Amino acid sequence: MTTFSMPSVADRLGVAHSGLYRYVPSREALLVAVLDKISGEASWPAPGAPWREQLVALGEALWTICTTYPGYAIAAPSTEHVSPGFVAGLTPTVETLHGQGFDLFAATAATEFVATLVVNSSMLADRMAKLKTVDGVPEHTIPGFADPELWSGRAWYQRHLDVYLDGLAVRLGRDGA
Repeated sequence: MTTFSMPSVADRLGVAHSGLYRYVPSREALLVAVLDKISGEASWPAPGAPWREQLVALGEALWTICTTYPGYAIAAPSTEHVSPGFVAGLTPTVETLHGQGFDLFAATAATEFVATLVVNSSMLADRMAKLKTVDGVPEHTIPGFADPELWSGRAWYQRHLDVYLDGLAVRLGRDGA
């Protein structure tokens, strides 16, 4: 994200950076507009699927955004404002879950959890792909990290999502929803 400044964007566009201020008032506004455009082009899940399928589909849509637009996982949570396109993309999932017996808080929390998990997993996958081995420093000391196939890339995301959704299913069964 260090290259997403008004001067660097203007340079890429071949215009004076002061000219950008005729169209957007700040770097923040430009970033939100970019994220909004990306969100508006995403293939968000159609509402109405059973809750678990809905959340899995939401995760797939967000993972596609992160892989299609490198830097999205860093940029999206760094803004002070949420893009309207992102809100429009997430709202049907919240409404679907709410319509299937989730209280509004639980529906919103489950939707937000999947979104955050995708963003964090995407950033972690990028980081892990760049890690270098250092002599004398063990690669992994936590047992669950012994096999890179179990934690790298989407595997890490999928493992976390499965644990969360299984726990949510138990909670919903216990709460009668």
